[in-house]
Amino acid sequence: MTTTLTKRTLAARLARLEKKLNIYDDQNDDEEEECVAEKEEEEKRRGLLDVLESHVSGFSADGLEYVWFDTSMPKWARVIVGTTFLTGFGLMFWLISQTVSDYQSHPFATSLMYEERANARWPAIIFCPKHPELSIGKMDKIEEDGLDPYSKNETFMKSMVRKCDFFGVKCDGSGEENITQYWAVKDLGERYGICLEFNQLDKVNDLYCPEDENGETHPTECMFGLYGNAYGLNVFLDPLLEYNSVDEDDPYTNATSLYDADHFDKRYNGMYVEIHGTTHEAVPAFNSISGAVGQATFISMSERETRRLGKPYHEKECIKDPSYSRSTCISKCQEDIHDKCEYDTSISLYDNLHGDTSKYHTCYNEEMTSEICQCDEPCLSDDFIPIASTTNVYNASTIEGLKPSTDLNDYANFHVYYNTINLEIIEEVPVYNFYVFIGVIFGHIGFFTGFNLITIMQIGVMFLHLFKRLVGMKF
Repeated sequence: MTTTLTKRTLAARLARLEKKLNIYDDQNDDEEEECVAEKEEEEKRRGLLDVLESHVSGFSADGLEYVWFDTSMPKWARVIVGTTFLTGFGLMFWLISQTVSDYQSHPFATSLMYEERANARWPAIIFCPKHPELSIGKMDKIEEDGLDPYSKNETFMKSMVRKCDFFGVKCDGSGEENITQYWAVKDLGERYGICLEFNQLDKVNDLYCPEDENGETHPTECMFGLYGNAYGLNVFLDPLLEYNSVDEDDPYTNATSLYDADHFDKRYNGMYVEIHGTTHEAVPAFNSISGAVGQATFISMSERETRRLGKPYHEKECIKDPSYSRSTCISKCQEDIHDKCEYDTSISLYDNLHGDTSKYHTCYNEEMTSEICQCDEPCLSDDFIPIASTTNVYNASTIEGLKPSTDLNDYANFHVYYNTINLEIIEEVPVYNFYVFIGVIFGHIGFFTGFNLITIMQIGVMFLHLFKRLVGMKF
């Protein structure tokens, strides 16, 4: 009996002990699970820091790797470096914003260059008498006498051109060449009358400075590499056209004047001279020089090419047509105003512009806003810059060929030449293009933070790594 109770007691005790052990095991399991969870959370948190530290400490940016993580540096040194870095970071963003703002405003700069050339093509030169009614009256008289008008024959050319040399070649028709190879008659209306144009439509360049099939000229085939006052165009002109005859057997010598110009004051006798590109219309009112009879006028010229930008660097798009000239547009504007506003030729310019009863000035200001007067700039313009000097001629001429008069006071002498054949180039260039814009921005970044392209790639990889850790993914 005793033995039986003892076994039962032992069994019960064992059951209780086993139960207690199970409870203890469950508690231990819970505690272990809590510990594991805490450790995993700690490891997760520590993992993010490790990722951040491992990436930042490897950045290719000077000083950044030890600002927060390198405890071997003194704290005060780390604070100074960190403050400098953050200040530079803010300044970097401000400069980048300024750069972006400048880039969007499309700034441009103007550069000045000189291009050396072995030769230079010759411009067109217009010669107009200062009295347009003189040349128009001459032409009318010729037609009245039954001859062809000036625009259809050589009468006007040989009446005005008394002697002409161009780089040693006769250009007045007295040599083997015909005068029409060099000169052309130009009717510029009542304002300038009948004028002569030298080298119209590249006549001279086609003779002595030809272009090949690619539109290029070669120094060995062009004689215009010579410059200085010993070369160029030297011409004696008769602006009064006094020596012209209706006698076809003796048309150019021993003649009497067909048009009486005696009433003109001598100080007005002379010529307008304007130099322009051969693709442009002649406009004597612009870039012109005035020469008088009895004077030798030396015109030293240089060539300037201007290359302009259009939109968005300017409000208006520039004109790409190579034959377009702003001076021609302005001249048409002035003529339009002259007609519409009824300029009174019987009173002075002052009275027209400022007279109490004159309405010209009011009309002028109104018409200046008209569409015809809104002249755009050409994208590419080729201008010839003249510098003139004059000297008086008093003695009689001993130059052969100046017939019928040997008195230089009857003629206006012009000597036109290149003072240099270097080409002056004025070009508008953008301050920023896309590549310069990117370079400036990355320059700010590199200077203030030490970042470069590799650093930016590392930052991208770091954020990707951190993102994967945050969503619970292993990297």
